[in-house]
Amino acid sequence: MIKRFRWVALVGVLALSALFLPSSASAAAPCTTVPAGGGDWPSYGHDAANTRTQPAETGLGPTAVGALTPSWAFSTNATGDGTGFNTTPVVYDGCVFIGSFGGVAYALDAKTGHVVWQRKLEAPNPGSGGVIVGAAAVDGSTVVFLVDEFAAPYAIALKRSTGAVVWKSAPFAPPLTSSAAQAGSYTNSSPILANGLIVAGYSPPEGNPTATGGFALINAKTGEVVRTTPTIPPGAQAEGYSGGGLWSTPAYDPATKYVYWGAGNPNSKDKQYRTTDAILKIDVNPARPTFGQIVASYEGNVDQYTTTLQELSHSPACEVSANPEVPDPLDDPVCGQLDLDFGAAANLFTTGDGTKVVGDLQKSGVYHVANTKTMGPVWTALVGPSCFACNAASTAFDGSIEGVATPGGTMFSLDRSAGTTNWLSPVGDGTHYQSISSADGVVWTVDGMSNLDGFDAASGQPLVRRPLSVDAGAPVANLTSSGVAIAEHQLFVAAGGVSYASAPGYVIGYAAP
Repeated sequence: MIKRFRWVALVGVLALSALFLPSSASAAAPCTTVPAGGGDWPSYGHDAANTRTQPAETGLGPTAVGALTPSWAFSTNATGDGTGFNTTPVVYDGCVFIGSFGGVAYALDAKTGHVVWQRKLEAPNPGSGGVIVGAAAVDGSTVVFLVDEFAAPYAIALKRSTGAVVWKSAPFAPPLTSSAAQAGSYTNSSPILANGLIVAGYSPPEGNPTATGGFALINAKTGEVVRTTPTIPPGAQAEGYSGGGLWSTPAYDPATKYVYWGAGNPNSKDKQYRTTDAILKIDVNPARPTFGQIVASYEGNVDQYTTTLQELSHSPACEVSANPEVPDPLDDPVCGQLDLDFGAAANLFTTGDGTKVVGDLQKSGVYHVANTKTMGPVWTALVGPSCFACNAASTAFDGSIEGVATPGGTMFSLDRSAGTTNWLSPVGDGTHYQSISSADGVVWTVDGMSNLDGFDAASGQPLVRRPLSVDAGAPVANLTSSGVAIAEHQLFVAAGGVSYASAPGYVIGYAAP
């Protein structure tokens, strides 16, 4: 989910084709017996609300984490894949599920790290970020991945125990067309399960002034694409509005059957539709006439962030900056466009007075909170400066909101009712893309300097900082959106990779003695 590097050529990914594994799955012994307690981590954000918090863990608190030791370390070099990970592992019933840039879906034994099965997913023309960018999602006996085939992204359900294909969807985004009205799409988001549907997001090529992002609703049992909806309606597209990629991961409220999703920036240099740089409310209830539609939106900070910059967007200098020789969005700041997506996953929670809200961190450096019923503002908190390559790490909610603000890398904790700062603590990794997770009073992240970092959730006091290269027994590069899952009384840490480069990926399992 690292949109910041989308203008980089795909040469690194395509050069990996010689390392790809056979198309069929290879299987070993099944996963070990699940230990009592500790909970699962069945999707990117742990639960439908994307809290990224494990409520079932009681043995990995602040006094215990200093004694954590690596139980095992898995590297994609061991399988011939050799590519990195860009997401959070998914853990269920003794297995760890994750997919690589190179398109290999893995099931690892949670106790040993041994490969239970692996399957190469077909994507001859990978989109931005590689073949698999988002996390998996467990749905009963299957595990679902979104495959980033450029111009034709698709979802695939694999049998959880063997990796056999259960279904493969049709492409869920508009195809590449000769008119370039929709010049191909890609998927960086993680799938979520909502009311019997797989919800999948897609994005247009960065900077394409005639293309828009959107989402698809896919039958979770059959793989049928039930509905595809653009972020910007066709009428507005005809008026020149564009952009609005959905490359983060949405949250879902099963009580009301609405999905909440942070949308990307406009591709136009002089106009912005209300569903870009916005939090969207989407109906996933087939019984309502608005099924599959965006029913409301909360507008965040617009790409022209100030009045002065808005005026710049209409200047001759802005027209000159639209240079095809300069990678987008590097030509945009002269227009006041700072690529201010909602790149972090949305969180659903309630404030102290019981109001149900959705919160999301925007790349403007503002954490926005809106009332889920009205999509009106509740509060905002400025946590960092505005920057097109900043503030894209998904936040956690454990009674407070925890995240990392960049540039600089500062862990923050916000009060859920007012947005006031509870504490700040330095991570110090410059630009931080890795998501945040929480369990048993400890907040976790991996950082851009390839460390595992743990902080006391009550005070922000740093508790542990482990170099992943030491625990992996090999150099670990980690400039990705990787993350930490807490399940079955262990930490499962994904790391490794430098955007499209061929650095190997690692998953490391940690346990307390």
